[in-house]
Formats: sequence, C-alpha cells, structure tokens
Amino acid sequence: MDATPSTPVAAKVPYKVLLVDDQAIIFEALRRMLAEARDIELHYCGEGARALQMAGEIEPDVILQDLVMPDVDGLMLVKFFRANPNTADIPIVVLSSKEEAKTKADAFHNGANDYLVKLPDQIEMVARLRYHAATHKTLLERNAALEKLKRISRTDGLTNIFNRRHFDERLENEFLRARRKKLSLAVVLLDVDHFKQFNDNYGHQAGDDCLVKVAEALRSSIRRPADVVARYGGEEFVVILPETDREGVLHVAERIRKAVMEMNIPHEHSSVSDVVTVSLGIAYAVPSEDAEEGQAESLVKLADQGLYKAKESGRNRVAEAA
Repeated sequence: MDATPSTPVAAKVPYKVLLVDDQAIIFEALRRMLAEARDIELHYCGEGARALQMAGEIEPDVILQDLVMPDVDGLMLVKFFRANPNTADIPIVVLSSKEEAKTKADAFHNGANDYLVKLPDQIEMVARLRYHAATHKTLLERNAALEKLKRISRTDGLTNIFNRRHFDERLENEFLRARRKKLSLAVVLLDVDHFKQFNDNYGHQAGDDCLVKVAEALRSSIRRPADVVARYGGEEFVVILPETDREGVLHVAERIRKAVMEMNIPHEHSSVSDVVTVSLGIAYAVPSEDAEEGQAESLVKLADQGLYKAKESGRNRVAEAA
C-alpha cells in the first residue's frame, strides 16, 4: 500500500500555487490568508487565456481555478490543463461560489482534484493546498527516480552508451517500422583490432579507457537523433541506422573508422597500425512484408559476416558480407 504524502508545516522549497481568477480582490484575500504559510508561494493569473502559458512558465504544484471567468469557461480551462502534457499531472483545486452537487460533479468529471467554495476557511484551504502540493512533489520525485532507473537499465556502465539489451529492443522496433513503411534499415558492427594485445601490454584499466574513447568516437560520428550507438559486448560496438541504404551506411562506417584512428590511442602491439583501429562490418535491407518478428537478428548476422571479412582482409577497414 502506498504511503500518504507527508504535509510538512514548512517545505524547504516553497510550494507554488497558481490562482486563476478574474477578480483581483479574490487574489488579495487569498494572499492575506496565506501570508503566514511560509511554505506556500502564491502566483496570480487574472486572464484564463493566459493561464496555460503562465502555468508552463512557473510550473506550479497546485492550480487554484475559478469556475466562472469572462474570457474562458472554467470547466473548459480544466480540460485544457489536463490535455496539456506540461500541466496534465498538476493537481487542480476548483474555486467556486457555487455549492451545488452537479457543479461539483462536473468539475471532478472534467479533471479537478478538489473543490472549494470561496472564500474557504483559512485552515482548511492551507491544509488542502499543502496536501495536494506534497502529493504532486512526491509524484515528480517518483517519476524522476523511475526515469533514472530506466536510464541505468539501458546504459552500459563503462562507456555510458546504450547496452546490448536496449540495442536488441530498438533493433526489433526499427525492423518492424522499416517493414511497415518499406524503408531501408542498416547496421554497423565493429570491434577494436587486437584488443587482447592492447590489454596485455597496457593493462585492463587502459583497456577500459580505450573502450570509453572508442565510444566517444562513435558518438561523435553519429549525426541523426534516430541513430543508435551501443556496446554489443567486450570490445564490440554496434550502430543502428534507420532509413539508410548501402551508400549511407558505408559513409557512416568509414567516418567511424577514421574517427577512431584520429584519436591517436597508442597501440604498439598491433599488426595494423601504431594507434588503435577498428574493423567494421555493415548490413542493410528493406524488410519484406512477410518478414516475421525476430528476423531483425539476420541483419546483425550479416554485419558480423562483414566484420569477419574485414578482419580477414587485413583489419582497419569496412566490409560487407558477400
């Protein structure tokens, strides 16, 4: 069972409350009522048409919303708040002079969290504002913690790029999208040439540092937001390039190869160069309509064959399966 959010007498950071009401006299009355509540910071918007914009600017923890306004219907404004991603989760307390059950029911139906008849009792209003603000703060903290866990679960701990698990998920999604839209999808698979000799010569810490730098070179070589860079395992890395044909994937792979060389990481025991290099295999395809889920792995297998060919041909080069 979830714990009820705490309602401290004084928050470290003041709770922001946005009052949306066309009557300035109501704002003045509430300001006086909240004057001793040091943990509540009252903001005022006298025009319903500006309420959404102002809410986006101050990011309130609670919205106090008047139901009767000259420019915008109060219930409609509650709907707008709920439909906007920036305000969808902010608690809304309706402030109205009406006490009819139907009016209250309409307010809750349209997304209000609470209902107060103005002007409310000072102690009751402060208690409700603190409760709803604390609830909102707790929700934000939980969402931030979940997002952090999600980010950790899909990130490689050493290189800080995506991990194999996230790569597998994204590849399957991009494969299905390419099949649906009849688009080309490309994959680049690469590994560090003679990495065992590098580790044996310079030590495992230097090996880790090398992998971090290779990941940085990969990131700098990828230009589009939709492209995915991941650590495939060990010294192997992989790139997903949506909507990319043979010419495009060759161009990106060559850019990666050059970027790694230009980092000038010394590698005395390489038979290829005196600096760290990578070998790359590429694959691309327009998935057929009868391609089934799970067949995205065939692209990786083709890229792996290209990688093997690149190694057999002398390393530090790009190749594709025959």
